[in-house]
Amino acid sequence: MPKFFQSEQAAYAGEKIGFQNVKFKKNDFHNSPGAEAGTILEIIPVHYPNPPVIQFLAYLTNIQDRYSVKYGSEQPYGRTNPYYIWQGNDRSISLALDIPSSGISSGLDNINNLSWLLSSLYPAYKDSTTATSVASTPLFRIRYANLIVSATNAGQGLLCTINEVNISHQMEDGFLQVNPKNVGSSFANAAAKVIGAAKFENAAPEGKKILIPKLIKINISLNVVHDHPLGWDFYTGDFRGGTQAPSFPHNFGVLRDESGAQPSGQISFEESAAPGSPGETVAAGSIGQATG
Repeated sequence: MPKFFQSEQAAYAGEKIGFQNVKFKKNDFHNSPGAEAGTILEIIPVHYPNPPVIQFLAYLTNIQDRYSVKYGSEQPYGRTNPYYIWQGNDRSISLALDIPSSGISSGLDNINNLSWLLSSLYPAYKDSTTATSVASTPLFRIRYANLIVSATNAGQGLLCTINEVNISHQMEDGFLQVNPKNVGSSFANAAAKVIGAAKFENAAPEGKKILIPKLIKINISLNVVHDHPLGWDFYTGDFRGGTQAPSFPHNFGVLRDESGAQPSGQISFEESAAPGSPGETVAAGSIGQATG
């Protein structure tokens, strides 16, 4: 057997994709090409300096994107229906994700990324000796292709709070057992070689046993924090995101036909907002509710 193939076959007992630590951000929060393409779910904490880029292969099984619209109502005497006045919108997203581990390298990558995610659910503190010096609330930028994305900066991660993470270790699928032996020597086993190549000898020294489920299922609940204007200009009908966020929410669309031609038979905004009786003015926000 050629020497090259001998080395290739022996390297990390077939673990060709080596385990490596997460990358860290310093100055910007632009996403990786994989997150933009949708092959990776990418989560970047933004509430502490030099945050990790937390990545999972995008084995997403479900995405639920919820928009909750809140109204106040006023019931005038004699009207069948009340007037409805908009008060605000809430947006939340639920994710279901499978995390499979096919070998030592992928398993250590998954556990490492999951550890970064769970530890990042906690705030940043100014004083390391007290629990009353919270400096920043946990916030994250999360990206999955154009389905979970901010409309700002040509599509950076969506700014969110993470409200809940549920982890389910699938016991019936079995486990990987990582037990490094002969660390730093030519007799190192596959686990020791993978860990040594990533400079993790101190985190997993000789004889340490790490149990990794071959399949982990996680569910993540998010609340979206929109960092750009939303809604519509009352006078022009233009989207208020403008050039800052022109394609909310899926990084495509919300483009108005610039021809300026009004389709035949279509009434104008002013005509559709005609008052219900002579001299009556329909309040902004109540248009469309003016008939009982």
